[in-house]
Amino acid sequence: MTLGQLLGEAGWLMSPIYACSLVVVALVVHKLLELRAARTRDLEWLDPTLRAVAEGDIGGATRTCAGRANPSARAVQALLEALPRRPDRAEADAARVGSAELQRLDSRLGLLSFIAQAAPLLGLLGTVIGMVELFMAIQSAGATEIDPNLLSSGIWKALLTTAAGLVVAVPALGAYAWLTGRVDRVKLQISDSVARVLSELPNPAENQTTARSPSMGEGQGSDHETHTEGSSGAP
Repeated sequence: MTLGQLLGEAGWLMSPIYACSLVVVALVVHKLLELRAARTRDLEWLDPTLRAVAEGDIGGATRTCAGRANPSARAVQALLEALPRRPDRAEADAARVGSAELQRLDSRLGLLSFIAQAAPLLGLLGTVIGMVELFMAIQSAGATEIDPNLLSSGIWKALLTTAAGLVVAVPALGAYAWLTGRVDRVKLQISDSVARVLSELPNPAENQTTARSPSMGEGQGSDHETHTEGSSGAP
C-alpha cells in the first residue's frame, strides 16, 4: 500500500490536516524570506555610527544608518533624527520604531502556534470519529463473534488521523520556537544598539558645567578687584 492510499483510508478529516500542513509550509517560507530581507545579521553600520556619535557628528551617524534594512539601524536612525529637534523624545521615537519592526517580524507567528495545537486535536477527532464508525458497523453487523481482522483494520484506519496531526504539529511547533527565538534576538539587538548609541552621546551636564566654569571664575575675579579697590581707597 502506497502512502497516498494509506492516507486515503483516513477519511475526510484529513482535509483540514492537509490544509494545516500547507499553511505551515507557506508561513515558514514567508518568515524566512522576511528575516533574510531584514538582514538581521548585518551590523557593519554600528561601529561607524558609534564613532560618528562620539565625535559629535550626528548627521553623519544618521546617514550611516539611512537605507539599512536592519531593524536596529532603523531604530537608531529614528533616535538620531529626533536628537536635534526633540532630545527628550529621541529614546521614545527609537522605542516606537523598534516596536513596529518587531511587530512586523512577529506577525502571523501566532498562527503557527495555533496550528501546532490544533493539528493533534483534529487528528484525535478523526480517530474518535473512526472508532465510533467502527463500533457502529460492528453493532449493525449483528455478528455474535467479532472478526479480529475487521476490528484491527478499523482501529488502524482511525489512528491514521492522529498520526497525521502529530506529523504536522511537531514541525509547526519547532518552527514556531525557532522563529520566536530569532525575533527575541532581534529585540535584544535593537535594545543593545540604542543603548550603545546613547552611551556615546556627550553628557549635557558636563558640557554645561564646563561652559559655566569660566564665567564663575570671572565673577570671583571681579569681586576680588572691587574689594581691593575699596581697600586701597580707604584712609
